Amino acid sequence: MNAKIPSTAPNAPRPSAAPGAGTPLRAALSRRTSPSEDEDGDGPATFAGDSGKGAGFWKAFKADYLAGFTAGAPILMGLVPFGLIFGATARNAGLSWIQAQAMSLGIFAGSAQLVFLNLWNEGVNAFALLLTVLCVNLRLVIYSSSLAPFFGPPATRAAGLARGYFLTDESYAISMAAFLKEGFARNPAWFFLGAAGPTWSGWQLMTASGYLAGTFLPESVPFAMAIPMVFLALLISVMKSSRQGHLAKATAGLAAGLGVVIFREAPHNMGLVLAILTGVAAGAITSRAGLRAKGDR
Repeated sequence: MNAKIPSTAPNAPRPSAAPGAGTPLRAALSRRTSPSEDEDGDGPATFAGDSGKGAGFWKAFKADYLAGFTAGAPILMGLVPFGLIFGATARNAGLSWIQAQAMSLGIFAGSAQLVFLNLWNEGVNAFALLLTVLCVNLRLVIYSSSLAPFFGPPATRAAGLARGYFLTDESYAISMAAFLKEGFARNPAWFFLGAAGPTWSGWQLMTASGYLAGTFLPESVPFAMAIPMVFLALLISVMKSSRQGHLAKATAGLAAGLGVVIFREAPHNMGLVLAILTGVAAGAITSRAGLRAKGDR
């Protein structure tokens, strides 16, 4: 989160720009660093839970949130079949509408919810259910660690919980694709919250619709095909997010795909997590090698 920097004395010399100040990450983190830089004198825009007063704050919030919401809106097309499948599956598993909707509100993770239902139908005990859902969602820890440099520490516990709750594959990919673009000048946290808005509202609506539709959904329609297509579209968006690092991103993607094949039989549903770690490691090594090569020139 952008931290407020105390105002200096009128005649105090300004510190020189730090190295790398021209990078997209530094620009996103350091914009509006003092109240004098805010057009209405109300200080920098902040994330949920931070203090902000006046028209300047709300103007910045609306612009940044709406920019994220607009970027996240197209993902709704992919959520329609995904949510319908979950709602119908929950009904067939014997859950009430309230239980199905509470799961979407509380867990808010489509893959984990579908895994939960499959294990529920198989009569798996509660401890194994909880452990499996946590393992499936471990990738979100990796997502949050890569988003943290853009946000900074949350001002309050509620702000941190809000970030974690709205973090999904879709909101992460959309936000990272935007943050890595050169010239990104939005408040990262508000943009992220806006990007998560269509995903959250669409998932709740489609869960309810799928449950109400129940067995009326035709089995001949390949709804499940939409799920991998959503993630493929997100992958393409991230790959095109900036002009730099194409080799590192391609290496990370190929290594992660190879990891999925290698670790597909890993116990406790750890295959996806191990594949993600493999991709992250490969991308980091390639990126460092590229930076060293540039430094030697």
